[in-house]
Amino acid sequence: MNRRLWENLASLYGVQMLNYAVPLVTLPYLTRVLGPGPWGILAFADAYASYISLVVEYGFGLSATREVAQIRDDRLARSRQLAGVLGAQVILSAIAVALTLLLSRVVPSLAVYSSLLPYALLLAVTRSLVPLWYFQGLERLRSVALFSIVSNAMAAAAVLLLVHSPKDNWMPLTFRAGAGLLTLSAALGIAYRELPVMTPSWSYSWLALRQGGSLFLFKSATSLYTTANVLLLGLIASPAAVAWFAGAEKITKAAAGTISPLNNTFYPRIAHLMAHDKTEATRFGRLSVWLTVGMGATAGGVLFVTAPWLVRLLLGKGFSNSIPVLRLLSILPALIAVSNVLGIQWMLPLRLDKEFNTIILSAGALNLILALLLTPRYHQMGMAVSVVFAEMLVTVSIVLFLRRRKLDPWAEIQRAEEAAA
Repeated sequence: MNRRLWENLASLYGVQMLNYAVPLVTLPYLTRVLGPGPWGILAFADAYASYISLVVEYGFGLSATREVAQIRDDRLARSRQLAGVLGAQVILSAIAVALTLLLSRVVPSLAVYSSLLPYALLLAVTRSLVPLWYFQGLERLRSVALFSIVSNAMAAAAVLLLVHSPKDNWMPLTFRAGAGLLTLSAALGIAYRELPVMTPSWSYSWLALRQGGSLFLFKSATSLYTTANVLLLGLIASPAAVAWFAGAEKITKAAAGTISPLNNTFYPRIAHLMAHDKTEATRFGRLSVWLTVGMGATAGGVLFVTAPWLVRLLLGKGFSNSIPVLRLLSILPALIAVSNVLGIQWMLPLRLDKEFNTIILSAGALNLILALLLTPRYHQMGMAVSVVFAEMLVTVSIVLFLRRRKLDPWAEIQRAEEAAA
């Protein structure tokens, strides 16, 4: 746990706190000013932005981070990696625009949300292009984190000052898109102060797409039981039901977000060590398990106990139906902690991408099946049940797979100790 790791962890916590603090600070204001219906439309558009971000990010947050962590001493290789990813994301952004235009024409139930889709698209693209993965792979996030924190704080202030009625529900998306654009400009400026500028070429972009393909599949599969929930509920139930579920989900994600900086800090370090010192990588893996799972379990317990108070404080009147949803979702932070540590931090550095994707796809399929069966009748509670069962499948499957193959961090340490003896 050297100084760079602590600085990286502190930077990620700063970014993560702002990423969740901004919505939580503005959430009580927006739910009261907009009301459940218009806020439900905004929540749907925000979820759509997250889904488009999935396309544009393409798993580079994992694949490109892993590559940079392993080539961090080669400036030319890093510049090629950065150029390739940015070129690939320009192509993916064009695909996202075409996809949005197509969906708005062929899906009738999107009509009620169509006015906010352009702003959601703008937010998705600007947010996704920020190369946090590059600085994460180098474990040098402090400067970019500062710009991200300041720009997001400015976006939150703009929401509180300028959003006054339901017809202003497009503004929060636009302000956050502006924050993403500011952070993108700062990040590229910092990166190219030390790198030779390379123009994105088709060969670099195609290589980046190939490197990220399996992890894009992972993130796409994950979205089937995360991002897709609000979208699916919006196509089946009323905007009010969307609001009740989305409100509880946002609070849950904020609690689960407390483990993300740990995950993002340990992932590049373990990926780097896996190529140079597997025993040390194993020790870091065990440390991460205890820290991350402990934090996730604590966050879930706090959510369950304080659910009525949190809903009244953050969502306000008209959101009492979010309380049972939040209590059910409170199991997620602990489950996510286990699956993140053993899945992302451990299986991916071991390059068990295929096996990991199989588990995630199975959970996504289970979530869709349960959602289609339960949501038409039970609305927001049906969706919550589907999410919890899907996450439980992921966690249990990862643990059983690693134990059966004797690849978990404890088995690696035991083998190293036996070999030393």
